[in-house]
Amino acid sequence: MLKASRLFWILLFFGTFMAFGNDRAEADTALASWYGPGFDGQLTASGEVFDAYGYTAAHNTLPLGTEITVSYAGRAVDVVVNDRGPYSGGRDLDLSQGAAEYLGLTTAGVDYVDYEMAGAAGYAANDGYAKADHVKKDHVKKDYAKANFDDGSGGEAGSGGSYVVQSGDTLTGISAELGTSVGDLMAGNGLTDPDVVYAGQTLAY
Repeated sequence: MLKASRLFWILLFFGTFMAFGNDRAEADTALASWYGPGFDGQLTASGEVFDAYGYTAAHNTLPLGTEITVSYAGRAVDVVVNDRGPYSGGRDLDLSQGAAEYLGLTTAGVDYVDYEMAGAAGYAANDGYAKADHVKKDHVKKDYAKANFDDGSGGEAGSGGSYVVQSGDTLTGISAELGTSVGDLMAGNGLTDPDVVYAGQTLAY
């Protein structure tokens, strides 16, 4: 009887320890970069205006509005996920310039950081994303209309349009939406790196 009672208390203690242990947030490691120049004032995927010196981040799968604590080189900062990206280089997290400067990440440019959840999504992320996506698609439609104008000869001109790069755009995504190729966009705009475009940049196609 005494042995059974002792075993019961051991199991109870172990179960309690495991329950508390499972509630503890474990930090994830991510390859992070930062962005700011050329993006300040642009619309983010959440529908908010991007503030390069605010404490925000872009992530491809975390719900928009999620608060995370990012740690690097002995420092930590709380940021809110309000944008999507990054889209190249195998990176998982894109920090705003302000957050990256606080952590000291701007010197390295790209490096591994630790992050953990600090809070749940704080706003209707899907509505914001839909708003940003709608703005981008609306802009593309206008460019298509500009490219396919009636030139007075009874036919339509199929080229001569332009596209203004939005926050989070990639050449691959732009070429798919415009019905052209990455190579043609690069050649027509004097680009040398398919992974580098800037918000506000005008591309001819």
